[in-house]
Order: sequence, then C-alpha cells, then structure tokens
Amino acid sequence: YGIMLLPSVAISVLYEEIPVYTPLLLLSLICILSGGAAHRLLDNEATMVQPRICYMTTLFAWVLLILITTIPFYFGIPGYSVIDALFESTASWTTTGIGIYDIKTMPVALQVLRATCNWIGGIGIIMLTLSLLPTWQFVGHGLASSEFPGPDFLKSNTTFRKGYRRLIVLYISLTLLHFVLLVLAGMPPLESVLTALSNCSTSGLQHIDNGVATGLTMPVKIIVTFFAFLGSINCSFFLLIFSKSFKALINRTEIEFYFWRILLSSILIALFILYAGVGEDFVETFGNALMQVISFVSTSGYIISDCYRWPTICNVFILLQMFIGACAVSTGGGIKVARIIVALKTVSYSIYKHIHPSSIRTLTFNKKPMKGDQIIRANLFIALFMATYLLGALLLSFDDLSIYDALNYSQAMITNTGTSIGELQNPGLAAGFSDFSKISMCVIMLAGRLEIYPLLMIFVRSFWRPDTNR
Repeated sequence: YGIMLLPSVAISVLYEEIPVYTPLLLLSLICILSGGAAHRLLDNEATMVQPRICYMTTLFAWVLLILITTIPFYFGIPGYSVIDALFESTASWTTTGIGIYDIKTMPVALQVLRATCNWIGGIGIIMLTLSLLPTWQFVGHGLASSEFPGPDFLKSNTTFRKGYRRLIVLYISLTLLHFVLLVLAGMPPLESVLTALSNCSTSGLQHIDNGVATGLTMPVKIIVTFFAFLGSINCSFFLLIFSKSFKALINRTEIEFYFWRILLSSILIALFILYAGVGEDFVETFGNALMQVISFVSTSGYIISDCYRWPTICNVFILLQMFIGACAVSTGGGIKVARIIVALKTVSYSIYKHIHPSSIRTLTFNKKPMKGDQIIRANLFIALFMATYLLGALLLSFDDLSIYDALNYSQAMITNTGTSIGELQNPGLAAGFSDFSKISMCVIMLAGRLEIYPLLMIFVRSFWRPDTNR
C-alpha cells in the first residue's frame, strides 16, 4: 500500500498540491517502513490457514486499508468530515464509483489515488499480495477464495488452478492496452490513466462528469464499452485462451448465457425505444442500448447514452441487469451470472421432479455434475443478497428517502454499480445524505464487494473461538 501511494505523491508534487502531498508522503513512508519491518521480523512461512482465518484476514485487510485511505481524503479535501472521507475511501476500494461531490473538484493526486484503489479493489487486495509472496502459495487458494467474487465451484476448477501471477499479468496487460488505445483515440494521457484504472476494475467513469459520459467521442465510447465488457468476464476464459486450452472453451455455460443476455436485452431495449418514438434509426439505437446495457451489466454504472429519456420498461431491464451483475471471478459486482444459472437450473429440476418424482437427474455446470453443497451455497447466496439489499433499503429509509429512492440506492451500493436508476441525469453523488446513511452505504458497499459472508461471520460466536479448526 505504501508503494501504491507513490504515484499519487508524485502527482501532488507535479501539480504543487501541498495540502495533499504531506499526508500522502507520510502515510506512504509509514506503510513502507512498518510493512518492510514486519516482513523481515515475522515468520513468512505458512503451512496451514484455517478457513475462518482466511475470512478474518480478508475482512480485516479491507477494513484496515479503507480506514487508512480515509486519512488523505480527510486532510486533502477542505470541508470533508471524517464520515465523508470514509465514504470516499470505501467507494474507491469497493469499485462502487460514487462520491460525495464532483470528483473533478478533488486534487488531482486524490483522483489518482481513487483510481488506484479502484484498480486494486477490482483484482483484490489479498490476490495482489499473494502474487508477491511465493512462500504463501501453499495456502493462497484458501485466502484468495475468501476474497475474490464468485462461487467456489468456479474458483477451484478453473481460475486459481492457473496461478495468481498469471492473473495479475493479464489484468495489467488489459489495463495498459486500454490506456494506449484511449491515448490513440485522442483522450488526454492523465484522463486516459484514470479511465483505464477505473474502467478495467468496472468502477465506472466518475471522473468524467460524475459518470455521465455522453459527451465522449464514438471511438472512446467503443473502447470504454469493450474494456468494461472484458472486465466483467470470468477470468478463467482468458486464462484458458492464453494456455491454449481451446477445447475447454467449448460449452462455457456462463459465458454463453452472459453473451446472449447482453444481446437480447439490447435488442429488446432498442425495440422499446423505437416503439416509444425516442429513437430514429435501429442500428444507432441498438448501438446506444448495447453500450448502456454493458455499462450496467458489468456494474460499471456510467451513463453513455440519453437513457433518462427511455421508456420505463427499459429502465426495468437495466434494473434487472444490475441485480444479476457480471460473471463470477471477475471485477464486476452483483449476484453473478453463474449463481443465476444455478438458480434457474434448480427451479427447472424442481419442476421436473414434481412431474417425474422417481426420476434421477443431475444438475450440471459446464457439463460437469455439481455437488449438493455447491447448489445450496449458490442459491443461499441469492437469498442473503436480497435480504441484505432490503435491509440496506430499510437503513436508508431513516434518512426520509422515499421507498423508491431507498431501494434504488441500496441496490446501487450492494451491486457496486454506484448509479441509482432514479437519478440517471446526475448519478454518482451522495452529498445530500446524513452521516448515518453514509455509514450504512459504506457497510452495504463492503458487503457487496466481499460477497456478504465475511461480514456475517463476525456475528457468529464460533468464528472467534481459537480452538475451532473447521
């Protein structure tokens, strides 16, 4: 983290942002020195890590870095309270893409810090650390599985088998390519850096008019949409390509479902727009719908077309896309496509068993049978996700929000989209909320990023017992 702060320190010097320079530099030095000392003095060898310790490590690491990152936001932005700074920090790490005020009013160094936190939050703090600590590779799978979004049955079978470092190289390569293409398309270098870091992590484009990116040129819109789509795809898809395992790419259930979902949703939205008389040409309308659907499917949440003029039914489609979210084991948020597929297959299986009670039928994923506990966990997560969403809306309703706004903002936080359907013309701002609502949204954002379980476990008594080995 101390090393991660150095680019922001350099930017603060370049732009002569003295109020930001001091806290950033001091924080960087303290983290580097204390981290270096701990690395030398403490035992780095690990032969076993209990599952509950993995979840505890993940939760405490995220909370600690969110609290530390509150410091530069508090001292670097005049008028910010501690709660405001905490909100900015949480939104940055969880890739939610929402802020208190217009991000362009921030010092440039803090804009870079936000984008850097977006980028690391997208791949995962634990994941990035494990790629730098070869002595922890033995227990790395357990630690990373407690942090990286997605069902366990996809993690163990595909992505993590390929190695953490390969995944980091892939993530860095996509980010660099994104930056180069944006510069070639005419975007200024600094803005290209912020866009590449934020968009590859599906945090959105809040540094561009609070996420309202309708004024971008068409080449830039296409590039941004393409990389938001790549960031929302299951990482195992790319790793299989790079390892030349082309046979394994066939019948990838989640990718197929994800592709057809985007295509059909875009076609339906385009038809509704044309029927309502808002659009004129099908090709142009379909292109705008496709880019906007990818923005919300990936949970990036930026506005790239005039969707606030669309019929209500189009916004309902967008609402559903935000709930489902991106693919498992990706930088996107939401319930995840893999779990939705499992839920649909469970419903189909249940109906089939009612018709043929004596039949024997196995649920499969990627043409492989699923275990009973995997099916239960996938369906249980959906129930927990919706319960957390409703609880979040209840907490936000204490701020005298309407039911509509409370539900919308709770969804924007737990899916890490950051954009409320009710405010498509001016998304991404939370200045009008009370401190209680801001803290509530911080908890909801963190629950969405870490997929709820690490937060729930701290309320279980056995989680804290040192003699618990399972």
